[in-house]
Amino acid sequence: MDDSDRREEIVRLRQQLADARARRSALLEELIHLTARQPEIRRTFGNPFYYSRPEEPDEGIANYTGNASHEIAGPTLSAFLRVNREVERIRAELGRLESK
Repeated sequence: MDDSDRREEIVRLRQQLADARARRSALLEELIHLTARQPEIRRTFGNPFYYSRPEEPDEGIANYTGNASHEIAGPTLSAFLRVNREVERIRAELGRLESK
């Protein structure tokens, strides 16, 4: 890779990094919003947890509803983790190119 190609690749990667960081920031905002709504989501879609020796009657297996409430935030969390890995990959690639 000649110097001109390397510079072009650095510019391209910097733009990709800026885009990925913006997506990561938006997804983090969405996760924060979903976390704040967790009690409401669990009331609507059920509680995915139960205790074998519950202290309260609604904490037992009789009220276990499965993972329906996880399906609300799960896709957002998965997308956040993917874009976070993408940011790290781009940063590593940029570091490699910029150190030459």
